Amino acid sequence: MADLTTDFIGIKSPNPFWLASAPPTDKEYNVRRAYEAGWGGVVWKTLGEEGPPVVNVSGPRYGAIHGPDRTLLGLNNIELITDRPLEVNLREIKSVKRDYPDRALVVSLMVPCEQGPWEKIMRAVEDTGADGVELNFGCPHGMAERGMGSAVGQVPEYIEIFTRWVKAAIRMPVIVKLTPNITDIRYPARAAHAGGAD
Repeated sequence: MADLTTDFIGIKSPNPFWLASAPPTDKEYNVRRAYEAGWGGVVWKTLGEEGPPVVNVSGPRYGAIHGPDRTLLGLNNIELITDRPLEVNLREIKSVKRDYPDRALVVSLMVPCEQGPWEKIMRAVEDTGADGVELNFGCPHGMAERGMGSAVGQVPEYIEIFTRWVKAAIRMPVIVKLTPNITDIRYPARAAHAGGAD
């Protein structure tokens, strides 16, 4: 059998098949099921700072995008960041990583555009034993209106500054999730690199 072991920016996993940050990675029960099914890693559903949880949309959270002939072109996830308390997520992340040390576990994060909240949540995530963090500068709905997500991802200077803050605060690998909602992805990519993204 072929060896599918993967090393991505220092994060090791038994195979390159990971689940992205989305409803299937929003809680311990789901992530454990994913690992038992053979997934090599997950990016935990995007966490926000302490405080009242985000109120998510109710009802259907996915929308279909159809072509002119009604051919399914894609799906759109309209769910926001996690609506579960930060401390619950952190406790579950620590538990899962303890029980599945060979699986990759990256935590997606989105907090306000201030150095203090980024540094605080980074230290809390690092204490869980997670393998790395994803800075969610990509989501274009719900959080951008609050100055987060793609509102950051569309301004290369912000990307560089926030990435630099995070890299100075933690030792784990940092992935920057960029938004496709920009005219030239090379500028934000260069900014993430300049800020120290792995």
